[in-house]
Order: sequence, then structure tokens, then C-alpha cells
Amino acid sequence: MVQKRERDKSHHERLFKASMSPIRRQIVAAIGIHGKTREELKKELNLDDFQLKFNLDWLIREGFVVEEDGKLKLTDDGIELLEAG
Repeated sequence: MVQKRERDKSHHERLFKASMSPIRRQIVAAIGIHGKTREELKKELNLDDFQLKFNLDWLIREGFVVEEDGKLKLTDDGIELLEAG
């Protein structure tokens, strides 16, 4: 039981940290359900290389986004973040 609470607490902390960043929220919204390439994101959101890499790397490391065959896609956690707005 304690383990589940720890996981839930850590899960909520990650969601909170992700949602506090306007750029991360924009990235998640832009990827959406269908996915995008890094180049599409960069153009659509008008981000410089550093902004995109820094925030995208964080979202990937924390499990909100995965990259498959050159396309960025939301994980279940990413979809939860998207739905939370």
C-alpha cells in the first residue's frame, strides 16, 4: 500500500512540474494525439534549438513523450497531462 502511495505522489509531482512550464504544456498540446516530428514542433511553436531540446528532453526523461521512428508521441502520462490542460 505504501508503495502505491509513493508512486502516486511521485506521479502527481511529475505532472505538476510538467504543467508548471508553459513551454512544456505547449509541446504536449502540439504533439497531441497524432504525434509530430521535432522539426514540426520547432516551426509550429517558434522555439529555438535550446528551448526545444531542453524541454523535450525533460518530457522524454520523465516519461511524458517517446520518440518512435523520428516521430514524437505522447505516453499515457503525456495524454493525462494533455487532458489536464
